[in-house]
Amino acid sequence: MKGKDLFKNPPYLEVAFDIPDWRRVEGIIRALPDHEAVIIEAGTPLVKRYGVEVCKKIHQIRPNAIVLADLKTISSGAREAKMAAEATADVASFAGVGPIEVQEEFIETCHNLGVAPLLDTINLHDPLPVLNELSVKPDVVELHRAIDLELTDASHQWGNIREIKAAIGGGPVAVAGGIRVPKVKEAMASGAEILVVGRAITVAKDINNAAKAFLREMGVL
Repeated sequence: MKGKDLFKNPPYLEVAFDIPDWRRVEGIIRALPDHEAVIIEAGTPLVKRYGVEVCKKIHQIRPNAIVLADLKTISSGAREAKMAAEATADVASFAGVGPIEVQEEFIETCHNLGVAPLLDTINLHDPLPVLNELSVKPDVVELHRAIDLELTDASHQWGNIREIKAAIGGGPVAVAGGIRVPKVKEAMASGAEILVVGRAITVAKDINNAAKAFLREMGVL
């Protein structure tokens, strides 16, 4: 499956690996439930340390999993989208705060190469004006709070998810930043179809059970 076809059976649990240590990441991936609702994210620190080729390593462990390269591309849109495709990424992210021309190049190249482009809203208060300006639309929008803000900001500012979803032609909206099991139903009720979870799973004593707790709360397990 390619592009929007990847997301035909929501909801999804996206496990974000911001750990720049492949040995740890590999062990955690192997401990995750082998479930079709699990997306594996090669987080930005992981990609910066090992390169986007780390997506190939993830696919070697979980061949059928959706793998996301969290590039947060802000320049060289076409080039970085091509790099993601060559590294077997199924989804690749770009920064919604970047130049419109770069975003459009990234989206178009992803579409041409069968990769789903994802607009990351980090540091972008309202993605709707950007989405309306883009001549081509991303397949996914991720409403994202930075890790550092999770420690000081307990609020969940997810915005008007349904309006954002409509702006991209019905594609899924992901929410990231401080998602915990008690917040799952609230996030899904707001319209989110992809829940991005990092440390609540990746630093848990029992990785498998931690992930399953989310999947059960999401109603897919």
